Amino acid sequence: MRLLKILLVLVVLVAIVGVACLWRLPADIGYRYGARYFGPVVLTGLRGTVWDGHADGASLFGNDLGELDWTAQKQPLLHGTLVTDIRIKGGDIDVGGELTRRGDGSVSAEGLRFSVPASRFEPLFDGKLQLRGTISGVLDTATLSNAIVSSVAGTAHWSEVGVVGDVDARFTDLVAEFSSQPDGSVAGTVHDDGRGTIAVDGRFVLRPPMLDGEATLSARNGDAQALETLRHLGEPQPDGSTRVAVHGRMLRLP
Repeated sequence: MRLLKILLVLVVLVAIVGVACLWRLPADIGYRYGARYFGPVVLTGLRGTVWDGHADGASLFGNDLGELDWTAQKQPLLHGTLVTDIRIKGGDIDVGGELTRRGDGSVSAEGLRFSVPASRFEPLFDGKLQLRGTISGVLDTATLSNAIVSSVAGTAHWSEVGVVGDVDARFTDLVAEFSSQPDGSVAGTVHDDGRGTIAVDGRFVLRPPMLDGEATLSARNGDAQALETLRHLGEPQPDGSTRVAVHGRMLRLP
């Protein structure tokens, strides 16, 4: 019986020491062993610990997003779940929210806020258009498992919308809603807020990292100036509207 007690004490001591060591595990070492679980996310210049650290660079599908800071919550670990508060801050990109890694290896996001200049999406238009304004929103839910994204739902808001090409066009704010589809893609709709002279009705499909989308732009109430603007945007349609299509790599950065 005495031997059993001694063994139990030793086991407890080993567990305590193991947790203490793990808690102080350098971030770069932890990432070295766990990188395969990050899918398309790559981190560089790590310092701190796996529980409270910093990365000088974070990239998604090869796109540099900026610096990353994270802090793990301790209490969820008692239930075998790793919950981490993150903040990605680049020169013009800002992302913050909560990531959860579960026992099955999947990583989920909840309430992930983001803000990015619309100009980041100009490559989708092959350099033919310059985009103005800021796209911000919330990724309500998303799950990454075996490098496959699922259970996605969220909204985005494009403010101070401007498109410069053969003409300098200004729009009222645009709103997008998106969610996962049965085939594994993420599909969404885009529409204007109803206050401008140009109406926007669009849809898009994201199959990471590729994005396909199209939108119909039309003059609200036959506004003459809006009709003139639409003549210089996209592909004119018989009814006076214009069709704009996009295809390319999502958020391709220079």
